[in-house]
Amino acid sequence: MKICFIGDGSSVHLKRWLNYFVSKNHEVHLITFTDSDVNGVAVHKIGNYDINSDGGNYKYIFSLNKIKKELKDIKPDIVNAHYVTSYGFIASITKICPLVISAWGTDILVTPNKNFLYKFITKKALKNADLITSDSEFMSNEIKKLVNKKNILTVPMGIEKELLNVERKENKDEINILSLRTVNKNSNIDVIIKAFYLLIKEEKMNNIKLIITNDGTEMENIKSLILKLGIEDRVIVKGFVQREELIELLAKAQLNISIPDSDSTSVTLLESMACGSFNIVSNIPANTEWIQDNYNGLVINEINEKTLKSAMKNAILNEELRQKALAINKDIISSKALWENNMKYVEEEYLKLI
Repeated sequence: MKICFIGDGSSVHLKRWLNYFVSKNHEVHLITFTDSDVNGVAVHKIGNYDINSDGGNYKYIFSLNKIKKELKDIKPDIVNAHYVTSYGFIASITKICPLVISAWGTDILVTPNKNFLYKFITKKALKNADLITSDSEFMSNEIKKLVNKKNILTVPMGIEKELLNVERKENKDEINILSLRTVNKNSNIDVIIKAFYLLIKEEKMNNIKLIITNDGTEMENIKSLILKLGIEDRVIVKGFVQREELIELLAKAQLNISIPDSDSTSVTLLESMACGSFNIVSNIPANTEWIQDNYNGLVINEINEKTLKSAMKNAILNEELRQKALAINKDIISSKALWENNMKYVEEEYLKLI
């Protein structure tokens, strides 16, 4: 197949898709507004600005003719645009077909609810797609509320099979707690820090450490909060980490906290399940598709520091629950969330469309 992707060339998630299809010996092209360098991919950069998930991306409309020209020159067998309300929308008005549009989460769960214009853009893109991919059942159901279409493929992004064999390396004398989500308001990293502070202050747990990876718009506020609470010696803010270090952190950590207000399937949650960290998550459909409370993790119904502190204390003291969850989660990942299996499914659907 000759496949042309349209999306953010700097995105780790999109690069995984590109690498998969290159590895299967397909001819892969990428049309993007951002710098990108992926082995085996012919990159066609147009414009010189970033797509902002919060909106204000009207400039990309002015690149429509450039995109049409690139598509005419490439002559792809199939086009796959990633992120509905930006690249997906502009791909949908090129009238290229067959067109696959991949939803990522915010573009379905948040953006269409902002105003009439965003909802119109979302519906327009989805209606013009020959196939829509979604990475959670909840998001697929939300898509069905927006458009009356049956051609929706639910495939979690998945993780590499090798992660199931990662050796646990936790130190029995120290509890490591991870926060791996983007540091923005939706992720509630401030609640995690406040709950961690309560563990130290109220429960006198002096052998615990909080490690925060990733970056985002709330980073300065998060750093200020850590200083204000006087726990800078107990909290490590790493920012972005390479994948090898991420897996090493998961192998050592007893707990992983993922409590966003809204989300689609979290790849880091799946990675944590595979590597054996115990997960505490917020009660949203994308999390509860994977985690059942007091079975293979803990689910908090209220996102506040007291509720989270109680859950963290419970998880730390209940080693039996953590060990039970470890085995259960590996089985879940093996059956539902392996990257190679799920992407093969997408590949087969591409071929059907062609």
